[in-house]
Amino acid sequence: MLYHKIFRHAGEEMYLYYPGAEQRTPFKRSALLILLDQVNEESVRKCMEDMALEDWCRDEEVILAFPDPGAGGWASMTHEKFRLYYDGLSKPDDDPLPTNAVGIPTLEAMLGTWHPMHDVRYVIGLGSGADYALRLGAERPEWLAGVWAPGGRLQPGTEPVAPMPVWLSETDAYTVSSFCRANQTDAMQGEARWCSRNPAQRVVEAALPVNGTSLRRVWKTLFRRVRRVNTCIHGDVTDRMEDARNLFACFVEDDRLDGKPHTWFVHVPRGIACGERVPLVVFFHGGSDNPAEAAEMSRVHELGEREKFITVYPWGTNRCSWNSGMEPDQEDDDAFSVALIRHMIRSYPVDARRVYLTGFSNGAAQAQSVALCHPEMIAAIFHIDSNWPGIRGKYCELDWRDVIPFQKAMERKRRYDFRMPVWYTYGSREVSYPVWRGSTQQHQYDFWKMYNHVEVRPTPAMGEAQECPCGVAGDEQEILRPSARYPHHWYEVQRFRDDRGENIYNYVVMHDKGHEVAEMDVALGWQYARRFQRLPDGSLLRVE
Repeated sequence: MLYHKIFRHAGEEMYLYYPGAEQRTPFKRSALLILLDQVNEESVRKCMEDMALEDWCRDEEVILAFPDPGAGGWASMTHEKFRLYYDGLSKPDDDPLPTNAVGIPTLEAMLGTWHPMHDVRYVIGLGSGADYALRLGAERPEWLAGVWAPGGRLQPGTEPVAPMPVWLSETDAYTVSSFCRANQTDAMQGEARWCSRNPAQRVVEAALPVNGTSLRRVWKTLFRRVRRVNTCIHGDVTDRMEDARNLFACFVEDDRLDGKPHTWFVHVPRGIACGERVPLVVFFHGGSDNPAEAAEMSRVHELGEREKFITVYPWGTNRCSWNSGMEPDQEDDDAFSVALIRHMIRSYPVDARRVYLTGFSNGAAQAQSVALCHPEMIAAIFHIDSNWPGIRGKYCELDWRDVIPFQKAMERKRRYDFRMPVWYTYGSREVSYPVWRGSTQQHQYDFWKMYNHVEVRPTPAMGEAQECPCGVAGDEQEILRPSARYPHHWYEVQRFRDDRGENIYNYVVMHDKGHEVAEMDVALGWQYARRFQRLPDGSLLRVE
């Protein structure tokens, strides 16, 4: 259905087309913004009909947007105005989303929106919109993963500030050379040039008529291959994952675990020998995300193919988020998680001693919650970007006794003194970095240190002198530069030792990363976590 969206306070408008009727599915949707010279219902419907976009959007799961350039046209468009359109893709009205006590949109609000991920947004500029599409890609690359601009040209002096995959035609040498420099292209075949270190940084120069056939070609050969992730100030370009339906065994609304409908995706690596048992890694998605989005974000299954472990991506029971705090009036995601792990052990060649948890954001909180409440099942965790517990980005006094999973963890420790190896990764562009007393990070790491018999040293308060931006310096520090594709990525590892001298807790900062999973986040966590096994008596076995 085509919607006419009006931004009442700004006086702007655009048309939106959503694929199908279901707002929430376990698969990933992209967004395509088409810049037309004239935007009204007639011109939008004609464009969609001429390019046969309706069925294509449904098949490719693409949200379409047609922003109105206004009376001044695209030549007078500002990036501030365009940001309205970019931010307004998830619903056809401009009513603000109601939020909960910690400032996050409520479940009902999130379930009532569409969900175009920020890493897969693309622009097509037609007519005078082609010049603006290229300027947008050059000056605000963090907003887009790719641009097609037939006939478009950069104004002299406008240089792209970061790599931007583009399809160019009927343009000038300055525009081509500018985007080639930005993408650091050093390889070429036919109409395409790319960076040999990162082939997603790509420039295609080929004339195409503006029609549906050309759009599908650009989509298949460029847009569907690239995405932009928030791992530096302007984002890094990387490759896209194949359709989840082709990669995973997808169990959708399956009630075999506990009689309630649940969804999860499974990847089993090739080459498991008969009778062999391999590790299991569970990745919990972030708030408002789903299994396919989690898989493309983290690529845990690709690491599992190389390292020979089974991967499972579950979807929160409410199809949006995890009840990581175990609130009694919400879904019992703890029971779901445990039932899923037991099902995986029964149904696949999983070594029950080598079950590991990871996750992103709200999913990182869920990974911690499950490990704390069921330590006898989990060998180690390596979660990413958790702003739990506390209030994200704000000061908050918190007693661990008020956090239900913390309570349950300490109750279990009275019966047996479990220890849980932790490799935790955070980004330096996250809301609670540098780390001060009263932040989510301080509440989290103080508890894990206490739990694992690591000395708990005080975190400086806001305004106090701070030698270590991570809050508390580790017993050892290490700098890692593990990515060949992104040599500017670097990690600062704070290693902490327990009362037996064991490195049992690690606080890791990926510098210049925002709220995102970087290429090496999971790999570094796995390198640490795989050293541990959980024995039947609850103790840990370290295997070098």
